[in-house]
Amino acid sequence: MRKSSSSVAIAATRAIVLPESRIPARCGNMGVPANPRAERVRQILSTRGLSLYQVSRLSAEIFGASSSSYIPHNLYSDLATSSAVPSMRQLLALSQITNYRITDWLSVFGFDLDALPALQLHISRDRTVVLDSTVYDTEAWIPWFREKSGTAPVPPIAPLGQVLARAAPVQAKKLLGIAGTKFLYAKVGREDSLAFPELVPGSIVRIDPRRSKEALSSGKDCSDKRIFLVEHESGFACSRLSSPGSGRVLLRSPQLAFSQLEFALEKELRILGVIDAEIRFLRDPHGISAQFDPRIPRTRPRLPPVDEEMSLKQLIRRSHSRSGLSFREASQISRFISDRLSDPLYFTAASTLSDFETLSTLPRHVQKIMTLCVLYSIPFWAFLHAGGVLLERAGRDPIPDELMLRDVPGVNRELPPPNEQKIPEPRTGGFLERLLARWQEIPAFLRNSLGELAGIPNFSVSDLFWVGGEADPIHPWLRNADLVAINRRVRKPVAAGESNPWGEPMYLLLGREGRYLCASCTLDDGFVVVHPYPDRPFSPRRFRNGTDAEIVGQVTAILRRLV
Repeated sequence: MRKSSSSVAIAATRAIVLPESRIPARCGNMGVPANPRAERVRQILSTRGLSLYQVSRLSAEIFGASSSSYIPHNLYSDLATSSAVPSMRQLLALSQITNYRITDWLSVFGFDLDALPALQLHISRDRTVVLDSTVYDTEAWIPWFREKSGTAPVPPIAPLGQVLARAAPVQAKKLLGIAGTKFLYAKVGREDSLAFPELVPGSIVRIDPRRSKEALSSGKDCSDKRIFLVEHESGFACSRLSSPGSGRVLLRSPQLAFSQLEFALEKELRILGVIDAEIRFLRDPHGISAQFDPRIPRTRPRLPPVDEEMSLKQLIRRSHSRSGLSFREASQISRFISDRLSDPLYFTAASTLSDFETLSTLPRHVQKIMTLCVLYSIPFWAFLHAGGVLLERAGRDPIPDELMLRDVPGVNRELPPPNEQKIPEPRTGGFLERLLARWQEIPAFLRNSLGELAGIPNFSVSDLFWVGGEADPIHPWLRNADLVAINRRVRKPVAAGESNPWGEPMYLLLGREGRYLCASCTLDDGFVVVHPYPDRPFSPRRFRNGTDAEIVGQVTAILRRLV
């Protein structure tokens, strides 16, 4: 009966909405806000016709007054007198009672879930990890673009700002709805070199899971260029594959000499999909290693079934094991997370990380949950699910924008106000429409990370160049590339040095005739020398620096497709 009456109570309170004009501005003692955060919480509750006393009473009826989900009636005073925030269970209770999204309630108390994918990207790892590509705040405003009117045919290489102009920002949910496809994304580890040099450590790769069931080449066929992301009990790897038959799979690397590794398909190894795109970062080309990863197990532990439910401690243990991090290393990374988010509670000692592997319930502090998700590359929703949270009971409605204080790019600047109805339609058959059709999905989770990963402060569209019109590019890494990021602050090529294709920095040059050239080059006695490659039929090209050609900047990232 209690459950039934509680459900009725929640439904009744959700139906009550006070007009904004009737929300009183208070200041005082008994349950009355005394600081901005408490006042904001009060305003949010009032949009549902709720007081804190009513919320506290409902939480006692639904969860029990002694439950970790119980919301105390003196919450406002707690918020006013300390930096304490509700526990994860209490925030989930607020979401259920108000029918507002848990992501929004977390944001109200200073927890930005979209920081999780960004932090995962900035951690350098030995092992390949599957990234959390979730866009948690689907109401967030994202900068958007339109094609410039009267644009002439796009040259083979051109500044992206020559083709596109800033438009009104759009909400993330509109961008996510452009395509029905859902890709996976992974970051290649330093020791995962089976696909080297087609893929390099530190790259972000996109995986098409629809192609996980494609037929493999025979065991003797080395002509198959597809690179797969595979999962084994110790983690993930990027590799070419072949099959000798009888349900066996071989990991192949044409560039590296090692004894071939053989797995039983679906029992010891699972194919997650074909890698179809890469974002390659070139900030440290000399740090690339071509060593075979010895950590892929010689023994063959069996994989659990895909649909097997894991408890929280099982999830943490398995994810920790796959990360390849010791507790001490993980604790050091948590210090980076703490510094990045300016909150000491994100730091987690090695002993505490060990204790977390015995958890049967969610940690009290949201900071600890977020730290574990970043360290071990665990999606936040998967962590809550393993902790016994029934996510279907959480709220579904977004908290109104005026109470969320969402940043809207371009407001009060040269841009028009946000269009809440639809994304500006790209011109039929135009450049933007073709680009979106080619890529199918916009990886919005990368939106706040690309500039830092590419080493370009204040990253914008002016730092991107279209290179997709080059049918026969000089540099092998530009085959099937669409965009490159250019650091205009680095305009002096290095002196002649290494001769291998991945050892020399790449630059964008602008010739006297107004055409761009993208290639690896060095500076030799006042001449910019563009170097040939073993498979490219041309001799070195020499340009007088500043006269025949001008260095626009250094290439720091490449967005390309694998076909």
